[in-house]
Amino acid sequence: MSHAGRVIVVQALLGFVCITAFFVLDAASSRSALLALFCTIIPSAYYAWVQARTLNAMRLLAHGVLRSLFTVSLITICIVRLNIDPLGFFVTFTVLQLSYLAPVKQA
Repeated sequence: MSHAGRVIVVQALLGFVCITAFFVLDAASSRSALLALFCTIIPSAYYAWVQARTLNAMRLLAHGVLRSLFTVSLITICIVRLNIDPLGFFVTFTVLQLSYLAPVKQA
């Protein structure tokens, strides 16, 4: 599994931990945590898929920018249309973004 694939697995695990923790506090926060997980995992999975299929640095850079734009677009949709709970959403989103800093051991 590639490094990007491992990051997605770590994000999914952290996301489910956040969803479970917020479920104990409030169902609305748990729903918002789930939306934050989707806003993070979908663009990250797309980027991991692209990264596994190309070695061209310019394409990777362009798709990295697209991943960021896709993430911002999903966040905007969640904020404007889906009536999120800010605490659950942004805490989960921040934890998932910090997972990029977690060391992932190579097999």
